[in-house]
Amino acid sequence: MTTPRDNSYIWVTWITSLLAADKQCAWAAWFKAHHKDYEKPPSDFDLVGWTAVHGEMVRARAEELRAEGCAVFVEDQNWFSLKGRAATLGGKPDLVAIRDEQALVVDCKSGKQRNSDAFQVLTYMLVLPLTHEACRGITLAGEIQYKELRQPIEPTRLDDEMKGLIRATIERVGGPIEPPKVPSPSECRWCDVTTADCPERQEGQHTETTAEHDLF
Repeated sequence: MTTPRDNSYIWVTWITSLLAADKQCAWAAWFKAHHKDYEKPPSDFDLVGWTAVHGEMVRARAEELRAEGCAVFVEDQNWFSLKGRAATLGGKPDLVAIRDEQALVVDCKSGKQRNSDAFQVLTYMLVLPLTHEACRGITLAGEIQYKELRQPIEPTRLDDEMKGLIRATIERVGGPIEPPKVPSPSECRWCDVTTADCPERQEGQHTETTAEHDLF
């Protein structure tokens, strides 16, 4: 049964697609930030298989970083819950590696590359100096580890404009004003809010419109 939260709570991945403009429906993230125990649609996602593959990627990258002389913190060691004025932001970076007064936050992705991946790591780069004792007062870079390649994220990517964008998105999703719903088959297909809470949810695929015209 859907229950309102006492205070707004946002998991990092709820906002990364909005930051990347891969999704337009901020309402879904806003709803999850303000409610819990809501009904979710059935899923055929292979969680066991994903956990196994992702876990091996994290283990292998951690071993490489330790071999390079880094102190490495893994998953639950990096968990954070940062309370702000608009919301509490939660997350769990896969790896944090420290060496010579420099830090690296790594997120491992077993699927295809997405624009939102970089925004997830950039959000970690913004938050970790406030939540992770080992990251305080040192330069923090980022990295996305895919199966076949490694994408670095330089500290300069987290400039004032990027910080402002992340803050504004957190404030919009965590704030009291309910955004408009922007339903579409492509977004609703992957949304875990059902018609019980969002009657406007659109099922199925986009359909091609056929009509007589002389436009082109």
